[in-house]
Amino acid sequence: MEKTTARGLKRREFLRLGAAASALGLLQACSPAAQPAPTTAPKPAETAKPAAQATAAPAATTAPAATQAPATPKPTAGPKKGGTLTVAQTDGLTTFNPFERRWERMRRALYNGLAKYDDKLNLVPELAEKWTFAPDGKSVTFNLRQGVKYHSGREFTSADAKFSIEYAASDVRTLQRPMYQMVKQVETPDKYTVTFKMATPNAVIYDLIDTMAIIDKETIQDAAKTGIGTGPFKLDTYIPNDRVEFVANKDYWDKGKPYLDRYISRIIPDVSAMTVNLESGAVDCIWRINYHDAIRLRETGGKFVVNTGPKGYSPFDIGMNTKLKPFTDKRVRQAVAHCIDRERFAKTVMQGLVEPSAMIWPPQSWAYFKDMEGKRAYDLDKAKALLKEAGLEQGFETEILTASKRQFGYGELAVMLQADLKKVGINAKVSDVEVAQYDARTQKGDIAILAHQYGRANRDPSATMSAAKAWFTEKNAGWTHFESETYEKLQAQLESTLERDKRVPIARQIQELVLEECFTIPVAEGPQVWAYAGYVKGFGFDLDNSIEIGGIWLDK
Repeated sequence: MEKTTARGLKRREFLRLGAAASALGLLQACSPAAQPAPTTAPKPAETAKPAAQATAAPAATTAPAATQAPATPKPTAGPKKGGTLTVAQTDGLTTFNPFERRWERMRRALYNGLAKYDDKLNLVPELAEKWTFAPDGKSVTFNLRQGVKYHSGREFTSADAKFSIEYAASDVRTLQRPMYQMVKQVETPDKYTVTFKMATPNAVIYDLIDTMAIIDKETIQDAAKTGIGTGPFKLDTYIPNDRVEFVANKDYWDKGKPYLDRYISRIIPDVSAMTVNLESGAVDCIWRINYHDAIRLRETGGKFVVNTGPKGYSPFDIGMNTKLKPFTDKRVRQAVAHCIDRERFAKTVMQGLVEPSAMIWPPQSWAYFKDMEGKRAYDLDKAKALLKEAGLEQGFETEILTASKRQFGYGELAVMLQADLKKVGINAKVSDVEVAQYDARTQKGDIAILAHQYGRANRDPSATMSAAKAWFTEKNAGWTHFESETYEKLQAQLESTLERDKRVPIARQIQELVLEECFTIPVAEGPQVWAYAGYVKGFGFDLDNSIEIGGIWLDK
């Protein structure tokens, strides 16, 4: 691969090339592209199998027609070794601590976990070869992979797993710190066995296992300038506000990987310059490009590939204050739900990059129920009928709170809803405020109607309920002020039940209740768009959008 200068194309160079910034702006970082059918998770007392056998029984799928001939697979040469992958994004990092915000995008280069989710939300082995839940669901014991070495050459043991979970639970900078604090005690009976103990069964433990990076106790205090893990790449060069360069870990435990020799993460603050650098060949991959460029690059006949990122990472939603009249009447909230033109929002604002959805969880989740999608479909006649039932056929005045500077789509969703509400007699003023004011008002619950995005929909369904405030009740300081004993009991049951076959009907009841009460109404995914050259193969990412760099190779 041809080497580039430290900053690639200069601003004057890309302007000379005629690049124009799109008015659509940038996507905001908040969390696999395939959308498989639901599967059955291991029961708490079961032991996970080694990687080659760790798949769950597949769910029913649609079979091909009887007359359809099977496709003949094209021969492939397989992954090629060598080369450098250069990835660019608009913002950088200030730490190599994998538990802090924004670092998660490069976490899979330096660090491994005990296990990680596949695209069906099944945990598959990584540094733990297998694990067993206790019959009461209050503890999980991991049998660790032997012979794994840190980049420093030191062997990874159970003491390191213990240190990593305790560090994540105690450090105030840790994202989702309360999740790690669910582990109340850690036991290390021997060098390759570690047990996490909880006070009560909690299904969010699955997310904890997936997100918990194994760190190095000897160097984590120097995370501002260095990072050492057991991952496929070692840190080579760090130039703040410019780039991070990694070199292949030749002693990586997953033999044969990584395929690349080097991985470079560059910072190009201007989104249009970033796209020009991709088109010129100065970089191989870019993240968070604007939607117009994504559509254009997608139509290049395979020269470039566009990927919208992990589904369910950050869906848009509309929230309503259930304690503010007339939204105290669920028929009014239902009427507003029928005024949301999800398809138009997905097609025009999101440029057709995503599909609309009224479901809490995305299609690849085992908690997605396709048969419910049409219950709150765009239907102005139904909205008018519901308002008439509620004695509001003459309409009313209200406010839609939004913050277009927070992320592209916020303002557009509010304006689109405003226009459709007017068609049924609801006169809504759009208050497009500064981000700080928006955050202050939402945290206080000072809203009527709110345009918003929530996160963690692509993770364990219990994590969505417990980490995304869009789904909080009044008791938990949710801005919709929604109250329901039934809802809270279902949330508790979903969290305390570990067997997936028992959890599915609980999640379904939650989804039914949400569609009935309409306190928070999902609209469509907010894509986190990647674009990369067609010669980049094996491209993938985890649920937090960290590149699975160990499996990427270059066909050039």
